[in-house]
Amino acid sequence: MKSQKSITSNSIFYFLYTVLNVLFPFITGIYVARILLVSDIGEIEAARNLAQYFVILAFLGIPTYGLREIAKNRENKDKLNKLYSELLIINAISTFVFLIAYLILIFSVPLYKNNLQLYLITGIAIALNFINNSFLYEGLEEFKFISIRNLIFKSISFLLLIIFVRKKEDYLIYALLTVIGIASNYVINIISAPKFVHFTLKGLNLKRHLKPIFYLVFVNLAIEIYSLIDVTMLNIFASKESITYYSYASKIYKIFIQVLNTVTIVLVPRITLYYKNLEKDKFNELISKGLKIILILSLPLCVGIFFTSDYLCSLIYGESYLKSAQVLKILAFALPLAPTGYLLGSRILLVTNNENKMIYAVGLGALFNVVGNLILIYYYQEIGASIATLISEFIVMITYIFLAKKNFKLKRIFSSFIKVIFALIIVIIYLSSLTLLKNALLKTVLQILGTLIIYFGLLLVLKEEIVTLQFNKIKERVLKNGKKNSESSRNSK
Repeated sequence: MKSQKSITSNSIFYFLYTVLNVLFPFITGIYVARILLVSDIGEIEAARNLAQYFVILAFLGIPTYGLREIAKNRENKDKLNKLYSELLIINAISTFVFLIAYLILIFSVPLYKNNLQLYLITGIAIALNFINNSFLYEGLEEFKFISIRNLIFKSISFLLLIIFVRKKEDYLIYALLTVIGIASNYVINIISAPKFVHFTLKGLNLKRHLKPIFYLVFVNLAIEIYSLIDVTMLNIFASKESITYYSYASKIYKIFIQVLNTVTIVLVPRITLYYKNLEKDKFNELISKGLKIILILSLPLCVGIFFTSDYLCSLIYGESYLKSAQVLKILAFALPLAPTGYLLGSRILLVTNNENKMIYAVGLGALFNVVGNLILIYYYQEIGASIATLISEFIVMITYIFLAKKNFKLKRIFSSFIKVIFALIIVIIYLSSLTLLKNALLKTVLQILGTLIIYFGLLLVLKEEIVTLQFNKIKERVLKNGKKNSESSRNSK
């Protein structure tokens, strides 16, 4: 029971840690959007984007590999010490190599050399990888520690941001503060490490780790290309303003993606158990349930964002960010695609020990993303980048499903899908009727509340399985609590 409680607690803390990492750039973005120039924000995003390539390469797949290996060897202190030391040394060597490569690049390419000070600041993120040992804490399941630490230092960073970034000339200070937030986490991590493990130089074997970490670096790089190549190509073919419009829309999109992906993350342990125990019916039932939840949540989000993004982007970032709303409208159509591919593809391939096939899906998606950006950004700038992302997500989803289809069988999906589509058609008619309203705030409130009531009300009337089940559970709980309160009231009299 204690172990189960620990797993639940770790899941909550890890969820908070992940969500905070997505929310923090969004919240800081709201603040700086009203202080800094659009072009300066785009310049910073471009510099951070370049540095991130080298951070990923310097990682060498160690975060993923190290987490797994630390978890496997956590009970043997000697093995744990050697493993930790070996990975830390490999990490230091790779960081040194890619830091030198980064410095050569920014000092030799005019595009980067012209704003050298900014690129040196964002390059600190690469240097900090020397002391990046986050894989140790994740492997030891110290999620509470890393979550609380992350919350504290992100809060301090935001406070410093408000204090020191007060005028448009402070864009370099903003860039530096984003790096300080990372530095604080890493410093605390390395200082706290001796409580769990000891660094040693005795009997080390670095070579045994090279093959798996080199494989993982290619997988990780292919995955990260989705979030990096768009900004890279916008920096080459478009304006700094385009980078800002695209990046700010992406921040909102990623929050929704993170929320939707938690559905599959929560299901993974149970799916793994059913697969291990050869309980195919339960395995397929749970996967089908997960897909239904994704469709029920993501499709109305798509429609809702399309109708409300103009007002919401202006409200969140300011009137000058209306172009971000156009980007967000396109990215919204990827909301059902990415989580579906994640559930029916990468999660199933991982659970069924076919993770080596993941490289085909992410590699193909990355290839199409690069080609799509090359063609579309030149003509349509930030809109082109968002279209390329949408196409890539669709290709990844289709490829994932094709690779994993032999391992699962969906149940009763078509019925739920038809009911969701019917409810959405009615919602679209309702939302279209509100476009004539001139009061933007009133219109947005009616759009959001009306959509929720009409959509879920119709799904209840149509007796959609998941929605009906959850509604009945809530109703039973309310009635049960009401009965308890009534009995308590009578007893007190």
